Amino acid sequence: MKKIDYRHYICIAITIGCLLCTAFLFTNSINRIIESFRDFGLSIAYYFCELFGIEGGISVTVNELPSMDLFPTAGLATVNFPATWASFKEGFAAYWQLWISKDNALNYLSALGDGLYIICYALLIALPLIIVAYLLFGRILKAQNNDCGKDSKPLKVYKKLTRFYRPVKGWCISFKDFVKSHSCYYIIWLLIWALNFNLLTIFVEFLAYYFYFCISFDISSLYLQIYKLVIDLATPICFIPWYIWLAIAVIVLEAISRNIAYSRLAHRERCNRGFINERGVITIVYGTMGTGKTALITDMALSAEAQLRDQAFEIILECDMKFPNFPWTRFEYILRRGIEQHKIYDVWSCKRFIQARHNKFNKKPCPEQIYGYDYERYGLTYNDNLKVIDIWEALQDYACAYFIYTVQSSLLVSNYSIRTDNLISDLGNFPLWNADFFKRDSRLIDSYSRHSHILDQDMLRLGKRMIENNPNRNAFGFGVYVYCEVDKERKNNLENKEIKASSDECNQKNDLFNALWKMSRHACVVANRVFVKFFADLQRPESLGADARELGEVVYIDGQTESRPLLPFFSPFYLFEIVYQWLKGRFDKFYQNYRYTRGDNVLIEYLFKNIVAAMSSRYEKTCNLFGSSVLTLSVESGKMDGEPLKRKYYRQSKKIWSKRYSTDCLSGFFAERGKNNCVGINDLKEYADVIATNEELLAQNSHFQNEINSLSQTDENG
Repeated sequence: MKKIDYRHYICIAITIGCLLCTAFLFTNSINRIIESFRDFGLSIAYYFCELFGIEGGISVTVNELPSMDLFPTAGLATVNFPATWASFKEGFAAYWQLWISKDNALNYLSALGDGLYIICYALLIALPLIIVAYLLFGRILKAQNNDCGKDSKPLKVYKKLTRFYRPVKGWCISFKDFVKSHSCYYIIWLLIWALNFNLLTIFVEFLAYYFYFCISFDISSLYLQIYKLVIDLATPICFIPWYIWLAIAVIVLEAISRNIAYSRLAHRERCNRGFINERGVITIVYGTMGTGKTALITDMALSAEAQLRDQAFEIILECDMKFPNFPWTRFEYILRRGIEQHKIYDVWSCKRFIQARHNKFNKKPCPEQIYGYDYERYGLTYNDNLKVIDIWEALQDYACAYFIYTVQSSLLVSNYSIRTDNLISDLGNFPLWNADFFKRDSRLIDSYSRHSHILDQDMLRLGKRMIENNPNRNAFGFGVYVYCEVDKERKNNLENKEIKASSDECNQKNDLFNALWKMSRHACVVANRVFVKFFADLQRPESLGADARELGEVVYIDGQTESRPLLPFFSPFYLFEIVYQWLKGRFDKFYQNYRYTRGDNVLIEYLFKNIVAAMSSRYEKTCNLFGSSVLTLSVESGKMDGEPLKRKYYRQSKKIWSKRYSTDCLSGFFAERGKNNCVGINDLKEYADVIATNEELLAQNSHFQNEINSLSQTDENG
């Protein structure tokens, strides 16, 4: 017999408790929902009778007041709201007259005085506690010891009393997940409390009044509906305590501010894509060390990858609109089968795949040879007033775009690893991509991450190759190519002057790398859109030969603002930040002195540390999720002439720092050297005084020092 999860019994008990609240605390809410359905039924009857001219003498009740108090402590008598429009206008005028009255001013000053009295009273109570805490902290710092990791007795007692916290927290989380997976429970609870708080009543009454108003246009009855709304809402307003309303307000405000922040992040990402669209095929970024060159090209590459798929989807839609009656679903099925069988693996194989079917159609024209398309009825051409497009051209563009769109691996090819997290959703029809960089759960990175393809540079060589007959030699095609430290690979003319183009070995002068760069935009063009992008970085543009540099644009990073979260000013985060920064400053100073003075753990230090750690975690997570900074860029042609264009680029923390790449992406060389090293910084000799001796200078193994020392010895011998 299958054992029933005990949490079902808990959920059933909660449901029974909610129903008991309905039966004993919210009995009038049941009567109100009955009245609302009565009003709705009569309004529907009135609507159809008036609509079809049926004289039935229907008397609507939606304009009548409720016949009972809605809640024992929030009945009609307790709702201080005018019952008629005339009394509302009278009260509204009287309300504004109170602002300039003497009594109102005196009452305001009296209330202000009472408030200041309460604040001063609270400060007087808190002041001794603050002094005691200050003295206690000072006493803790004065008591020196070396009890490494030993807990004090109060801390041991506290840990014993709170040892159930984590298990209880874990159980609550598991119970929440259980309820989520059994949605019927929380749906029932929501319906019960929507009934108790008259929310269902308000919805039904709205429908009742809507059907009544559509026919009658009785504007004079509108105020009565507002009055009924107020007294219906009196139940939840008066039942829920103020502190819960305060918590609800903070939660709602936080949710609104987070949605605004997500919208701002998305807007800045669209601005970044606009910047990338302005650039050509090749973009080279340079700047001083540590300015974030690699971060910038990685950021742009991630956006460009998403753009390529968006571009492919646009072509798919355009082809569909040109021939709306073509059986595209059947066509896609055949394309998927060709991809699975590796008949389609790049754009050119895709074109050959369509051309083969086209040849069959030309030999024997029939619907079966054109994927079941009724071409006699719908035609084989489309005129866009620029040219006449044959359906086979559209099929070729559609097939290439579909292949690019549905490639499930990364579209990035790089000489360092870049993590991507685009998610594809496929129910067996048309797949959809989700390229949202900002709402990914960082705890699930490993489950949906893909990484960029290794850049085999023989793909980029039209001349001699590093490996003859390299199977990847002709694989250059669509994608985003990212090249870190390109100057160290290609070098400039001065550095390459000793290299000969006639050499039998592959080098920078005979591999025709630059020739491929010059032709790269022609490698993959679908429906007049280029599907190739190059992003590279270097420290000095002059370190790269002019022939390569002048093929694209050069971007210089002028500066960067401090990263700040994009939450709006009214977000509760800003008040939290003020408190956190104040508390963190005091904790840092206290903790530094505490660690210097003591080696044990005491209760006050433990509580202080955990409170600040919890606040620090929230602050860090918020800044990481919504943080954004502005890069100021200068864009100029590769010839380095003309006036640079000033542009902005937005660096979003969640997008670029979410384990996208390693800042020491080329450190493998030094790691290999480290395996053979047995000397550390403590093993290196130190200078004996502020002026180095000649022996100490020679110990540097410097070209300059050796040169001047040899000259000195020559003079002495001469």
